Amino acid sequence: MRDITINFEERTIVMTRKFAELAADPFTTEFAKLQEVRNAYPNFRVKRHSIRKNPNKECYRGLTYDYMRDYIASHESEMERESVLDELEEMITISKCHSNCHRYPTIKKWFLEKYPRVEMYGVEQIDQIAASTISELIEIETTA
Repeated sequence: MRDITINFEERTIVMTRKFAELAADPFTTEFAKLQEVRNAYPNFRVKRHSIRKNPNKECYRGLTYDYMRDYIASHESEMERESVLDELEEMITISKCHSNCHRYPTIKKWFLEKYPRVEMYGVEQIDQIAASTISELIEIETTA
C-alpha cells in the first residue's frame, strides 16, 4: 500500500500508520501532502489503514521450541524420541539461513501436523478446573 490512497467507493482518504504519524506534524512534507489531498477531495473522510485481524486465529503463544522439545520427549516412545528430537533440531538449524518470517511458522506447521492432539492438550483439565471452580463459587454464594 502506498502512504496515502483515495478510495472512491467509500469516499475516503486512506493513509498508512507511519504516514499518519508523520502527517501529525505540520512542518513535514506528509502534512502538506495530506492537506493537498484533502483540498482536492473536501467531502472525503480521512482514515488510517488498518489490517483486518482474524479473531478466530489460534496463535499458540506458548508453543516455543523448548515446549516442542518437552512435548516430544514426553509423548514419543523411547525408540522414536531421539530421532524426532534430532529432526526438530535439524529443522531449527536449517531455518536459521532463512528469513525470520519463515523460521518459526514452518517448524510450527511441521509440529502441529505431526502432533495434532497438541491443540487440545490440557484443555480437558482446564475445563474440569474451571467447572469445579465455578461450582465452588456457586456453592459459596448459596451458603452465604
